[in-house]
Amino acid sequence: MKTTAYLIRHGDIECANRIPGRMAGMHLSSHGKKQASQLVEFFKNRRLDAIYSSPMERAVETAAALADKKRLQIQICDAFNEIEFGKWTNKEFAALESDFAWKQFHFFRKGAVIPDGELMIEVQSRMIGQLQLLKEKHKGQSFAVFSHNDPIKSVIAFYSGISLDLFLRITIDTGSISTLQFDNELCDITMINITGDFQAYWERA
Repeated sequence: MKTTAYLIRHGDIECANRIPGRMAGMHLSSHGKKQASQLVEFFKNRRLDAIYSSPMERAVETAAALADKKRLQIQICDAFNEIEFGKWTNKEFAALESDFAWKQFHFFRKGAVIPDGELMIEVQSRMIGQLQLLKEKHKGQSFAVFSHNDPIKSVIAFYSGISLDLFLRITIDTGSISTLQFDNELCDITMINITGDFQAYWERA
């Protein structure tokens, strides 16, 4: 009995030059709102039994239109939250370029320490742990998870056997969908980073 998990990154926000992290007040841009509406079209003819979301506004806002269309409640789940970026939160990327810890975060992701933040392995652990619980709860069903860039990458890396040190090779764009299909303890990654004209993908499926 197969179970499908849709991993959806939140829509675009206007925060291009700094780390939003877990800051409050990071809402969808106009483009992000359009991306959220496109998700409704993708799921038009697809079954969806539950919707889970990171507590961040940008994730909840991305899930809202789909939840309304499917008449499902958005279930907030801390396990799907953004990385805790600690002292890097709201820092401009340019200001971090001379920080060795920031550089290490990119070439030694699984062991790099964010000042007052999370280890990437901790992010992966909470993401995978919750997904394993949900795939049992929703056995034979389909559910959507609205989360963030690196947390979703960590999931794809885990189920594909890729080291966290290499997961930057995976691209997860805003508003994108990646799909896992569970069959007992087996997991197939059936889509990664699908964006844009979702209806075209549906017609080819």
